[in-house]
Amino acid sequence: MPPSYVFSNHYTAAKHFSLTEHLIVPEVLVFSKRAWSTLAADDQALIRTLAREAQMEERGLWNTYEQQAMEKAKAVGCEIIEIADKTPFQNAVKPVWDKYGPKYQDMIGRIQSA
Repeated sequence: MPPSYVFSNHYTAAKHFSLTEHLIVPEVLVFSKRAWSTLAADDQALIRTLAREAQMEERGLWNTYEQQAMEKAKAVGCEIIEIADKTPFQNAVKPVWDKYGPKYQDMIGRIQSA
């Protein structure tokens, strides 16, 4: 993730950064099922609406944060390497997919469609 690379100062030692996109760290809103069930339907609807708004705002803020990180890295001479073809990476981990993939096929399909 570009912000970790830059704002943790990794870029000062590692002058090359590959955009592999192999990691996503989700921001998760968690609510107790017990507490949720005590809320009125209107309150549940309000929380869903505001949670969605917060999600959209967070995505925009994160995109800005990533852009600032890349601009900083480029400004100090770091090389940003975009990986257009991820097939070699996928081929390298194919044995893992073959071993564990069938058990998680539904989840894998949802992730790949995102």
